[in-house]
Amino acid sequence: MSSDDLFLATAASVGARIMDDAVWHGGRCSWMGAAADTKEPWRVEYRALGPSVHGGTAGVGLFLAQLAAVTGEPRARRTAVGALRHAVERAPNLPPADRDGLHAGAVGVALAAARAAALLDESELHARARSLLDEVRLPSGPERCPDVVMGSAGAIIGLLALADAHDDPRLMMRAAETGEELLGRATVTRHGWSWATPGRRHPHHLCGLSHGAGGIGWALSELFAATGDARFAEAARGAFAYERSWLDAGSGTWPDLRVSGQRRGRPRPPGAAATGTWCHGEAGIALTRLRTFPLLRSGAVRDDAEIALETTRRHVAGLLPYEIEDLSLCHGAAGSADVLVSSGARWDEAAELGHAVLERHGADGDRWPCGTPHATTPGLFLGLSGIAWWFLRLYDRRVPSPLGTWG
Repeated sequence: MSSDDLFLATAASVGARIMDDAVWHGGRCSWMGAAADTKEPWRVEYRALGPSVHGGTAGVGLFLAQLAAVTGEPRARRTAVGALRHAVERAPNLPPADRDGLHAGAVGVALAAARAAALLDESELHARARSLLDEVRLPSGPERCPDVVMGSAGAIIGLLALADAHDDPRLMMRAAETGEELLGRATVTRHGWSWATPGRRHPHHLCGLSHGAGGIGWALSELFAATGDARFAEAARGAFAYERSWLDAGSGTWPDLRVSGQRRGRPRPPGAAATGTWCHGEAGIALTRLRTFPLLRSGAVRDDAEIALETTRRHVAGLLPYEIEDLSLCHGAAGSADVLVSSGARWDEAAELGHAVLERHGADGDRWPCGTPHATTPGLFLGLSGIAWWFLRLYDRRVPSPLGTWG
């Protein structure tokens, strides 16, 4: 069996395991999975999945739709539809504060359903995605989270992608209104533009894709490309300038500003947990710059991408000799390696990690190292669906990244 075929066989094997574990009722399906306690993240408990893309049935369903599109497996198609039915029906019941964001909220669920509808030619999912957008009201006001995963930046990215998928300019107008909110809430200093997270006490406004200025800059760049409004481009450049003010040029790293004691111009603490990751580290920062350089045409953005990619490459290479404790997309090795694939020039280095993982676990490994401590979940960003999607990408680089907008 060739290495490419082995990557596909691994993705299919993990997908079969996920399908075997599905719990069905009334044409919908869900799963039990490990979830970390928000106050004590080292503690996990098993619970039914919610509807989100990040850890819920929308993410699992989207992976299974990708798997069905590649393999033609009828059971993957049926389970994908069942999972996304569950997600679309449950999303309106989320508390209002939890409906926002690309990965945590209802916009992401609608986009996952729309992407799966296109992959599987399922008109039912297309209609359900449209009706969810009409049904759900998103948060607004000064307490709205600004970030990509849980907040308004993610809503902007999702609404713009859905405006294109549904050919609906009203969704672009909603995205622009959300962008106006972000402009009004920015903190602008000599270092650039940044955003506070309501209800969270961080020493500084955060960097990074998932919850920081990098992700917000990505959203504003997309909004500039869609509307032509130069104010959004100015704010995006400001967001990236803020992150650049925190760059340690000697090590090529950005700080995880959730951690106290960080200072501009000071070396990063050795072995920082977020180094090289998608969520708070250089892999996510690289991804924001790879996406926005063609939109902003900024040499500084290009330079950021090169630095962040090199740090991510070193991070992935440094994992090879050791046991991989976390293979998840969010803060694990697969997310870092997937960004190398997205760079267009580093597939071989990502594939080397894939071979190392298979040597240690085998294509039918019983326990893939998820992002939940010593426990397993089928979820996309912390679990098996994301790991298997990464193997699909190693098999065929034309498969879209699970770290973008999935299309």
